[in-house]
Amino acid sequence: MGPLRRRAVIGLALSGGALGACSDDSPTTPASTTAATPTETATPTDTGTPAAETDTGFVPPGLDVSQRSEYRYGDHPRQVSDLWLPPGEHRDAIVVVVHGGGWDAATDRRDLNDLVADLVGGGWPVLNTDYRGNGDGGGWTGTFSDVATAVDMAAEAAAQHSLPTGRVCFVGHSAGGHLAMWAAARAGLPADAPGASPRVVPAFAASMSGVLHPTALGGDGGDVNVRTLFGGTPDEVDDRYAIGDPTRRVPFGFPLFVAHGTGDQTVPYSQAQEFDAAASAAGDAVELHLLDGVSHTDAQDPDGQVFPLFRTWLEARLG
Repeated sequence: MGPLRRRAVIGLALSGGALGACSDDSPTTPASTTAATPTETATPTDTGTPAAETDTGFVPPGLDVSQRSEYRYGDHPRQVSDLWLPPGEHRDAIVVVVHGGGWDAATDRRDLNDLVADLVGGGWPVLNTDYRGNGDGGGWTGTFSDVATAVDMAAEAAAQHSLPTGRVCFVGHSAGGHLAMWAAARAGLPADAPGASPRVVPAFAASMSGVLHPTALGGDGGDVNVRTLFGGTPDEVDDRYAIGDPTRRVPFGFPLFVAHGTGDQTVPYSQAQEFDAAASAAGDAVELHLLDGVSHTDAQDPDGQVFPLFRTWLEARLG
């Protein structure tokens, strides 16, 4: 029997196995992406990232700096992962979080502090990762090699705090959804690819409002930040997209969670559909949630519509 494929298509009509028309106030994003809504306007380089040691903004709400262990993997301020441990008893697992922000140099790991706080408050050890963005040492290949090393810091955290490396979930939002899913598929990369030979292979991976098929968005007239990340269009550097596009890295070989709102005006929800179709056809078990009218930023709210679905999925698998 093939893998279980659960669908939770909320508020959408199904017709002939394809998504039917949305309600009148839903966006008109096509089921197959032909052009992209840009993830962000290209952002100027920000080289003034504050240090976690001196800026309390790096402490998620309700947590204390004493709960943080730093794992630095380079000299750049963004080349670091923070492990946040619940006080007292905690779950025997690690959740690795990857932030979004259009892969730019102005957004850092504080972007998902509210979600980190929620997970740690629920007893989960959380590794909040960071990486260099476009224009500040990132792009191809800096962002990819940074993310690979950042998530591999889970091995260091596990060794120091007696946590399991076999019970790990990667999760990201927006550009972080792309990077989390890409990092989860690294075991299948060619030996000379950035991020090859991972130290940590997750048991599960998840994307919330993620850019999961950047090849479909990287053409002329599409997403400028995708082209900046890869250093060109798919026609120009398709070998890079073949390495860095999660839809082109299937199968993963473990359960996957994908959630996307149809009201997302930043990343088209067809990205979730295209990834789901490819991964499922390759034999992966994908739990897909399409949420009618939900926005791109909803997933950053622990009490929104997206994140509680992920939390429930995570609890059922690693709780």
